[in-house]
Amino acid sequence: MRKETKNFIVTLTYVCFTAFFVAMCICAGLNPRAQSESERRPLAQFPENITAKGLFDGSVIEKFDAFTVDQFPLRERFRGLKAAFQYQVLGLKENNGLALQDGYFAKITPEFTEGLVDGSIERLSYVYEKLVSGKTYVCLVPDKNYYLGRDYGYPMPDYEAVIQKLQTALPGAQYVDIFDALSLESYYRTDTHWRQERLLPVAEKLCAALGVPVGKDYTKNTLEGFKGVYYGQSAMSPEPDALVYLTNDTLADCTVYDYETGKHTGIYNPEKFGGKDGYDVFLGGTKALLRIDNPNAKIDRELVVFRDSFGSSLIPLLVQGYQSVYVVDIRYVMPDALPQYIDMGGKDTLFLYSGLILDQKAFK
Repeated sequence: MRKETKNFIVTLTYVCFTAFFVAMCICAGLNPRAQSESERRPLAQFPENITAKGLFDGSVIEKFDAFTVDQFPLRERFRGLKAAFQYQVLGLKENNGLALQDGYFAKITPEFTEGLVDGSIERLSYVYEKLVSGKTYVCLVPDKNYYLGRDYGYPMPDYEAVIQKLQTALPGAQYVDIFDALSLESYYRTDTHWRQERLLPVAEKLCAALGVPVGKDYTKNTLEGFKGVYYGQSAMSPEPDALVYLTNDTLADCTVYDYETGKHTGIYNPEKFGGKDGYDVFLGGTKALLRIDNPNAKIDRELVVFRDSFGSSLIPLLVQGYQSVYVVDIRYVMPDALPQYIDMGGKDTLFLYSGLILDQKAFK
């Protein structure tokens, strides 16, 4: 084949390939996707209200750049190729800040953001001083990054410093250490949350501190195909987890009252497994204020738990010793409004928060 013919074929292939991608980019731009289901986030859209000021200060270009990246054709396939190359070819243990160790995905967090953590703890201190009058307990939930750091040498934030700040901010509250009751295997491989069936040692520690009996005689119920938040973020299409929830006679008789909807439900909502977040099986997912009533309680005691989403799967394991358990998420309800619904006098109080949430600007 003559040199001129080879050059022509190469040039034609390049032009066709470029034209094909230009056409795909135009089609993608004309019909942009609003949401990335795999990453669970909204995708950037074409910039609106373009002004001369925006063009000169670069804000329009920044928005357009984000739009082209998010709406790039075959974006999910390219994300997967990049992740596979990082993990499998280069042998790296992280991709875009997401570590992969023994099949477990976790965010690498070298350190907490001091201002965010201090602000979160200050909010908890306000709740403690304003509302709490009975026996009080505080428990910090570690992320998977703690066990990656402890067992595999990954960088990890200073949890001990956060614990000390919590103890200072909530004087008189008893700190319950659950770090040694957990391991990397206590968490889902594809999600941030912990596995309920692995939390019995944690429940035993907390119940011992609270002075109430721990639940027993649990039956495991398994839902296959749980795809946690890291399933899509990893771009690797890993094998989904199995979600297991524990039931017994006590939990079967309990009812959950949702103050927002005014409806009663059960502790578990397996019908929500097929929704956006399968973890919503536990206590129905994100809720501002719930009350769990246990008609089989042997003693007249009540508990108030200020919690984040980690509490959804742990709190059912604590209800054995209480007549009622109030479940409060101050990310969605103002603390000053709580006396309208809860008489805090004489009730036990548990602050149960993950380091992940304290490291965010999440509280009202």
